[in-house]
Amino acid sequence: MKTIIKLALIATVCLALSAAGQESSSQSNRWNFRFDIGGSMPNDPGVSEIGGPVGNGKMELSPGMQFDIALGYRLLPWLILEGELGVTANEIDSIGNWSYPDSAFTQFTMMANVMFEYPRGRLVPFAGVGAGAAVGSVSFGNTTYYSYYYSWTESDGYGSDFVPAMQVIAGLRYEFSPDWSVGVTYRFLATGNQDFDVDWWNGADFEFGVDSVSMHSVCLVFTGRF
Repeated sequence: MKTIIKLALIATVCLALSAAGQESSSQSNRWNFRFDIGGSMPNDPGVSEIGGPVGNGKMELSPGMQFDIALGYRLLPWLILEGELGVTANEIDSIGNWSYPDSAFTQFTMMANVMFEYPRGRLVPFAGVGAGAAVGSVSFGNTTYYSYYYSWTESDGYGSDFVPAMQVIAGLRYEFSPDWSVGVTYRFLATGNQDFDVDWWNGADFEFGVDSVSMHSVCLVFTGRF
């Protein structure tokens, strides 16, 4: 993970220095809107606790989805500062030797990003780094309840935690008009160790913890200026 972060940071710095050397053009539209959607490939985190300290078990996660929306301000033609909200969702296949049907791991991220672009022609490479926080949650099972007028679904067990997060981003977009573009982006997201106090449907609870969670994702990205 450290090697990926170092390489991404080096690439980001090189892109920023290269872009800074280009001739700046005046841009009246300085606000930037970005929307990403795609798939995520998680690294299975080690389980640090489940009702007490455990050995070398892992929380095995299936590939899932990634969704992000960001609003930024273009300080320079090649430099954008932005705030971003995102979500990742993955099914939990097993926790150590234990599994429970319809289990999921979700992270809601709140990030502040520094983005660098190489504004030269319609194809625009970009890269960035971000830091912030994530709300991670685990849910186990789904039970549907019915009343005379409507129905609703609740988890059999649920727990959440608030942890720090960081990410690196790189991609390429195509500007099909002066203010709109479409492209593809790669993201590496890492969040801190997470500890969950899972409340069960019958009033019972148990402690559950995992080591740092990291995810790779590839998304379609849509951007606009206004």
